[in-house]
Amino acid sequence: MLVAQNASAARMPVASLLSFAIAVTAAAPAAAGVQSATAADAKPAVAAPVDPLFDCYRLNYAWGFTLAGSVVGRDGTILHYRMRDKDRSPKPDREGGTAFFTTAPLRAKFETAEAAGHVEASVLATQVALVEKAAQGTVTRADTGTRDAGTSTCHAYVRDAARDRYRDIELGSDGAVSDSRVTNSAAEAQQLIEWLRSVGVAK
Repeated sequence: MLVAQNASAARMPVASLLSFAIAVTAAAPAAAGVQSATAADAKPAVAAPVDPLFDCYRLNYAWGFTLAGSVVGRDGTILHYRMRDKDRSPKPDREGGTAFFTTAPLRAKFETAEAAGHVEASVLATQVALVEKAAQGTVTRADTGTRDAGTSTCHAYVRDAARDRYRDIELGSDGAVSDSRVTNSAAEAQQLIEWLRSVGVAK
């Protein structure tokens, strides 16, 4: 059928030939519902500041500064991010033993992050429900004897909109090799790290 159409097209005037070509292109079926993927589709840009809930990252100063991690936003988006050469990560303010991050600097940490997946709202809500119990755990640090490996830790962030900040809850180290190991004694903290590992955020 296409050969016959092409033969007919050869005898068409230029304007008609152009219309014919457009019609044939529009009629071509998509392959089994598969959408074509552009570079932007593969690595979609972050359209708005990330409102972070969970964050696991590896930090190393041994051979120059490097930081790489993954964050789960409040909308369920999982994003990967990286910094090299210049440390632009936010510095916490401390009240007693609790660390807080001002909103703008913390969100700026993820401004070049690339979307990599998504968590369903119901699943995310189940994990968020564990955060306050994880916050009640005792956090300890121990030297592992390893050198120049940096640290690899996971955190939960609790939004304090009234004071324009986030409370940082250390969940502990993930499974990556590290110079030091952070442990949160709460069982919920370990549950959260295991879940973060299952969705590709923790190591």
